[in-house]
This record gives sequence, structure tokens and C-alpha cells, in this order.
Amino acid sequence: MKIYHLLVLLPGFVQAFVVPKQGHVRLAHQIQHTSSLPSQKLFLYKPKRLDTRNSNASELQLLPSITELGESLFSYTGNVPYWQAFGLNAILFALLSKKLLKSLTPEGFAHSFALGTLLWTTLGWRGWSLCVLYLVAGNLVTKVRFAEKEKRGLAEKRGGRRGPENVWGSALTALICASCSIQGPSFLGISSDLYVIGFVASLATKLADTFASEIGKAYGKTTFLITNLQRVEPGTEGAISAEGTAAAVGGGLLLALGDVTGKERARMDDE
Repeated sequence: MKIYHLLVLLPGFVQAFVVPKQGHVRLAHQIQHTSSLPSQKLFLYKPKRLDTRNSNASELQLLPSITELGESLFSYTGNVPYWQAFGLNAILFALLSKKLLKSLTPEGFAHSFALGTLLWTTLGWRGWSLCVLYLVAGNLVTKVRFAEKEKRGLAEKRGGRRGPENVWGSALTALICASCSIQGPSFLGISSDLYVIGFVASLATKLADTFASEIGKAYGKTTFLITNLQRVEPGTEGAISAEGTAAAVGGGLLLALGDVTGKERARMDDE
């Protein structure tokens, strides 16, 4: 298989992360269905240096299938075939395993892999990426003044690494929303767009809670119980602080803006 065959495999990836500029080599395709031509035709624009005149017929027949595979791998609207989501998720987890195991226990790593596969097959790579953003941001904020919090008995157990209970406690609701969003335009009488909003809102709420808790324990100077507004020590269950509340707003906005940015990029790609 020649190099341009491999390039066709990732058109969605290229369009998602690379903003086209003048002078760059651009790769485009178009599949047309007509009554007179029941089969699919692929129009591939390749650099001039690539000459396909000597390509045999069997190689050229592979191009539509390869392109469809690339499109489905990086689908945003969901319904990515499970085996493709599993395979691509496995590759990414293998590449990131050393870093992920600093944030997750081995059991948490395995459960996160299952979660990632299910998210990719429902909401595509953008839904997967948003959950990764949640994991990375949550881990970073957990490490803020970790040694000091550990001395005071306020730090997360296991050195801040997340286990299976953290994985599903944080993302189960989001996964349910993601699964419902691809069941049809109005599954259970609810718009699929609302399910996607629920997916984002669930992760944003959890990240806001993590930011509030970790920043509040690290920097909170005056903490009050939310029930009776009595002053308590930082780290007390149900306590709030100005510092933690401000951090919660920032954490929620981080996830929300991450989703808006992804959708804007998708809209630009469609245009």
C-alpha cells in the first residue's frame, strides 16, 4: 500500500487538528451517488509528485473503503463501529499508558479503557477528548499543594490516583447521556442535542466539584458549612470557601469551553 493510501485513512483527523493554510498540500475527497452510477466514486486530489497512473485496479478499488474507514474513525456524531473504537482507543491508551498510570490505579486504568471505548463509539473522538480533558484537569488540580494537603490529612488517597469507583462515579451519567444521544432524534421524548448537553454538563459539574474541593483545601482561608454557614476547618464535608467557589466556576467553564471549541471546529470543517 502506497503512502497516499495511508494519508487517505485520516482525513477527519487532519481536518480536525490542522487549519488549512495557503501553500499547504490539501487532501479532499467526494463520494457521489447517482442513479446512473450506483457504485461510489472517489475523487482524490493528490500532490503532483504522486503518480497513480501505474497503480493497479485492485489498489484503486481500496480507496473508497479506506476513506470511509478514516471518516468513521473520526466521526463526531457517533455510531463509530465498536471494533474501530476499541482498536483506536487501545492504541492511544498504549501510547499514554505511563502517564495514565500516574493518574489511575491499574484497575482504574482498565475501567477507563472500557469507558473510553464506549465514549468513542457513541460520541466519537470529540466526546472521548472531552472526557480526557476532564481526567487531565482533575488530576492536575488534585496535585496542587498535594504534600501540604497530605500532611493535614486532606489529600486524596492512593497519592491522588483514581480507581474504578472514581471513573464510574465521575462519568457514568455522562456515558448514559452519550448512549441516549445516538438512539434517534427524540429518544424517550428528549432531543438528542439535549442528551449531548447533559453529557457535557455532567462532566463540567464533576470537574467544578473537583476544582472547588482541591483548591478550597489548598488555598481556602475561610470556610463555612453550606447548611448553617458556621465557620469550619478546610476539608470539612459540605464546607465552602470563596477560593473554592471561584475555582468551581473556572473548572465548569473549562469543560464547557472545550466542548464549544470542538463544535466550532467541526462547523468550520463542514464549511
